[in-house]
Parts: sequence; structure tokens; C-alpha cells
Amino acid sequence: MPTLPEASGEAPSLPPRNSERTLLAILLVVGSTVFFAGGDVGAKLMEETAPAQLATWFRYFVFFLVALPWALSSKGLSVFRPASYRLQIGRGLAAVASTSFFILGLAYLDVPSNTAIHFISPIIVMVLSVFVLGETVGIRRWLAAAVGFAGVLLIVRPGTDGFQLAALFPLGSATAWALGARFTRLMKNEPTEVTFMWTGMIGLGISTLLVLPVFHIPTGRELAYGIGGSLSFTLAHMLFISGLKLAPLSLLAPITYVQLVSAGLLSYLFFGDFPSYYTLLGSALIAGSGLYSAHRERVRQRIPAMPAPPVQ
Repeated sequence: MPTLPEASGEAPSLPPRNSERTLLAILLVVGSTVFFAGGDVGAKLMEETAPAQLATWFRYFVFFLVALPWALSSKGLSVFRPASYRLQIGRGLAAVASTSFFILGLAYLDVPSNTAIHFISPIIVMVLSVFVLGETVGIRRWLAAAVGFAGVLLIVRPGTDGFQLAALFPLGSATAWALGARFTRLMKNEPTEVTFMWTGMIGLGISTLLVLPVFHIPTGRELAYGIGGSLSFTLAHMLFISGLKLAPLSLLAPITYVQLVSAGLLSYLFFGDFPSYYTLLGSALIAGSGLYSAHRERVRQRIPAMPAPPVQ
């Protein structure tokens, strides 16, 4: 799941801006995209012999083991008393749904395609803002949304031999992430550590229930990929958080799209999969659409735009 200011409504306090801090922040976020993609590769490798539910459980188990002591050391027992139980539970349920759908998609799709389709989620956030919250969206942002949707169609290619129903999994993941983002925006003053801990706790609880019917003792190989991928995913979050403490979200948001490149490179290294022409072109349309929508949102509200989601 994505982290921090978009994972909680709290804006980080930023130190004075300078070129060194900005460069370090950019490097940290670029590094996070590599580790996010690494987490997805680990989950896909694990799914070669294990069910998706087990890969999801490992991800939340490791995440919670890191999030709980971090939250307790920072906020003490107050982490169990959030400003809104309803919003934390709602966001946590959306997060685990997003992660579950994304990892299910990895069982059938290559990592670059699964990642690219999921990156349509900022566009879904915009659509939900219109139909759920009654916000006004201009024609240029609607056109950007149409371009992003065209990118998804290029990757999915419905009506062709390349079409897979499994493409619905990353679309479901993107939709769930967008719903979670709506909860996030309502949590104005919730500390990041609290939201992290609740996301991990709810995710671990739900994923434990889902894994019970198919649970088996992991083999050494499954254990290595499960723990390694989950640690990579968790480290990615920590790098992303560190970057946000050094530079504004509006500056770092576009850099999250580097994950599309990271996913392609790691997929080629581990699976020999090179993204197809359709995936490359579709990814470019989705990234361009998301970046333009974020720009228009900043212009409209004069606030930092929510970054594209570091993928589950």
C-alpha cells in the first residue's frame, strides 16, 4: 500500500529546502520504486508454488512486525486510540482488498502489465470525487482520464487473443486503492505511524482469515521469497517516508512513476519477460494521464497532489 501523507492526512514538517536535501529525497523515492517492484517480484516467485493468499499474508505479517514497534516507540499506546476508528477500519479494509487483488493479478499477468494497470488508480480517485463527493472536474482532466483508460485498453486488449480476464484483478486493486484514498483524505490530523499500524493490523487480521482454508507449511523456497519480497515492500515504504521528510510531495509525486520502469527491468531479470509494445505504450499513456491530472489538481487547489500508488 502507498504510504504517508497520502496514507494519512498529516502533512510532514519539512526542513528548509536545499539542493542536497532535494537530491537525497529524489534518490530515496527512486530507490523505493525499485524495492516496491522487488516486493512484487518476490510475491510472483512465491506464487509459482504457493497460493496468492499466502503471499498476501506474508506481506502483511512482515509489514505489521515493522509498523507496530515503530508506532509504539513514537506514539505509545495512543496508537490504539485513533481519531476515527471508522475511517481507519475503512481504509484498512480497502488496503487489504487492493493488496489481495494485486497479488492475485501477479499469479496470471507479468509484473509490468499488472503494475501499469494498477497505476490507473489516481484517475479512479478523480472519478469517485465527482460521483461520490460531487466535486467539479474540468474537461481537460476528463480528457486525461480518457487517455489513461485508453492506456489500460492497450495493455488489456479486449476482444483479442491477448486478452485475459485476470486483468480485472489489478483494476479491482486500483479501485480499492482509490476508495482507500478517499478515507485517507478525511483523516486530516491522524499521525502517519497510527495509520501505518492500523493498516498493518487490519491487513494481517483479514489476510489470516483468508489464508486459513489454503494454508500449508511453506517450503524453504516459498519462505525465502515470501520474507524477502515482504521485506522489500516494507523497506520501500520506509524509503518513501524518508523522502517525504526531505522534500514536498508535489515534487516527489511524478517520480513514483519510475516504478513502471523498475517493474519492467526486474521482470526481465527474474523472468525474462520484456514488456510488449502494447504494455510500453499503454504504460506511457497511463503515466502521462496521471501526471497531467496531478498537475491540474495542484493548479486547481494549490495543494500537493497525491502521488501515484506505490504498488501493493
